[in-house]
Amino acid sequence: MSSSPAAYLLLHLFLRLSSKTCLECIQEGGLFCLDNNKCLVNSTTCNRSVDLPINCPSVPGLQYAYSDEFVRFSVLPVIAAGQTKEPQKCLDNNLPTMKVYKHREANCSFMFSDVTCAGFTGYDTTRKLIVLSIRGSHGVHQYYDLWKVGNENGTVPFLGIGRVTKVFHDNFESLWYGGLGEDMHNLIRKYPDFEIWVTGYSMGASLGLITSAYIAQTGMSNPQNMKVVLLGCPRCTDYDFAMWHSMNFPYSYHIIHAHDYAPRVPFFDNIDNISLYHPRTEIWYNNEMREGDSFVICEQTDQPFCSSKVQNLSTPDHAHYFNIDIVRWSLSGCPKNREDFKPIFGTHQRIHIEDYKFEKSSPVFYVLVSVVVVVVVNYL
Repeated sequence: MSSSPAAYLLLHLFLRLSSKTCLECIQEGGLFCLDNNKCLVNSTTCNRSVDLPINCPSVPGLQYAYSDEFVRFSVLPVIAAGQTKEPQKCLDNNLPTMKVYKHREANCSFMFSDVTCAGFTGYDTTRKLIVLSIRGSHGVHQYYDLWKVGNENGTVPFLGIGRVTKVFHDNFESLWYGGLGEDMHNLIRKYPDFEIWVTGYSMGASLGLITSAYIAQTGMSNPQNMKVVLLGCPRCTDYDFAMWHSMNFPYSYHIIHAHDYAPRVPFFDNIDNISLYHPRTEIWYNNEMREGDSFVICEQTDQPFCSSKVQNLSTPDHAHYFNIDIVRWSLSGCPKNREDFKPIFGTHQRIHIEDYKFEKSSPVFYVLVSVVVVVVVNYL
C-alpha cells in the first residue's frame, strides 16, 4: 500500500522521537553504535560502539568553534611565552598590547632543588583579556621526579570533581601557592569583566587543565568566560574529572600533533587501578601542522577514539607544534619570522617508539620517553 507524504513525515517524526539518544542508550545499560547512530540490541553487530557518556558524539557549538588561525597566531605566542623567563619578548613580537603581570617560578620537587615549575600571568586592556601560561617540564631531574612521584603515588581527590595524578596536583599547588594564584586573584579583581585564557605546553598543559578547574570550582571565574587551550597535554585526570570539565567548559581544546607521545600516556594508573582520560575537545593534526593543513575535531572524547588509535609514537612531534620548535622559538623571543624554527625532522624522518602495549601504560613510560626527548632536542 502506498503512503502519502504526510503519512511518511508522521512516521519519520515518530521514529525520531522514539529512538534513543546516545546518552539515553548508555544510561539504560546499552551500547551506542557509531556506525548507524543507534542503540544496540541483542544480536546487532557494530564495528564502533560507545559505552561511556563522555564519548557520545558531540562537537562544540558555533560560538565556541575551533579556529586554527586564532590558536596559531594569538594563543601560540602566549603558550610559547610561558616557556621562557622573559615572556614579554614573545608578547612584544606577536601581541604588543599584551603585558606580563608577573612571572613566577617555584620549586616543585621534594628531591631536587633545581626542579621548578614556572608560568606567567598577563593582561591586555585592548582585547580585555587575562592570560595564564604554564611552562612544560625541563631537565633530567624533573623527568625523574615525575617518574618517582607518579609511579609511587597514583591519584588524589580534587575539589570533589574527580581525581588527578598526584605528581601534577603537587606541581600545581607548588606553583599556585608560590604566587601564581595571588597574581590571578589580583588580575580578576582588577579586571572582573575580562575573558581569561588558560594555556600550557606538555607538563604545563596538565597543570593548566588543573588550574582551569580550580579557578572555576572555587568561584574565581565562570568557566563560560574562559578559553582553555593546551598543547601536548599528558593525561592527568580520571573519568569523573574529565566528564565534569567537559560539561562545564564550552571552550576547551587539547591539541595533539600527529604521533606526539605525551598526550597518549598514561592510559592507566597502576597505583589506583583507574583509567585516565582527557576532557573534551581533542583537535588532532595528523600532519606537519603547516598553515592550511587539515585537522580533526574529535566527536568522541578519548580512548580508544581519534588520535588514541595511533600505535607508533614520536618524540619530535612533541617538540614541534604549528610547524615550529616551541622551545627554540620561545627562547629566541618568538620572532615574527618563524621560518628558522621549523622542525628538523620531517614526517618521513620521525623517530617512533614502536610496539608498546598502552592498555596498562604507567608514568614510568612517560618519563622514559621524556628522557629520549631531551636527547633528541639537545644532542641531535
